[in-house]
Amino acid sequence: MNMRDVYATQTMPTLPPISSSDSALCACLKQTLDALRNERSVRSSNHKRPLLEYKVDAFKRKLSRVDAEREVPGDKYLKDVHAYLDSFGMERTNSQKQFHKAFLGATLAHIYGPGDFERHRTRILAQNNMSDPSFEVLVVTPRRWGKTTSVAMFVAALLLSVADMWVSVFSTGQRASSSLLEQVCKMICHVPRGSSRILRRNQEQVFIKGDASSDVRRLYSYPSSVQGEVSM
Repeated sequence: MNMRDVYATQTMPTLPPISSSDSALCACLKQTLDALRNERSVRSSNHKRPLLEYKVDAFKRKLSRVDAEREVPGDKYLKDVHAYLDSFGMERTNSQKQFHKAFLGATLAHIYGPGDFERHRTRILAQNNMSDPSFEVLVVTPRRWGKTTSVAMFVAALLLSVADMWVSVFSTGQRASSSLLEQVCKMICHVPRGSSRILRRNQEQVFIKGDASSDVRRLYSYPSSVQGEVSM
């Protein structure tokens, strides 16, 4: 018995004797053809399904890769922040550049927005040479090291660049709070048409006009009162 005979015995029903009626023979042939069609359909689907699933998965990966590489509004905001940091009429020191890089890492999610930042996180961090940025920054330096100026520059750059940006700054007292607010306004007015973008200003807040009528960017500078008790 060869392989063809084995295949026939497994898939084809027993043929009736030659003396049977023509209707019985036709029914047997029809049953045999149906069995062969069903088996071919099953074998074909078993071979095509993995290939189809592979193509679908590859297409999904391609869409994800294209979406991850797509430019979002936060990319423009970040470029503008970098540009404004060097447009305030003063050269940044190496320490101030280091401060600003840390500040950027802490505010990337706010610059891009939570949705775009999480969706494009890998690309954003790679483009900015960051592996795992910290969302909290502590700067400790001697006096007259440029900390307040660094903060004022960064706040001004954020307000000029990022739509609907809100910034709150808490200073150690009224004098420090007013000084910081004054520096931010001075830097905003230094850029072209910067002074015309100031909508409102008082001792504790500054409102900046954005690109759209509904885009109002706000800075709140609050003085704090540090008090403590000394027990004897």
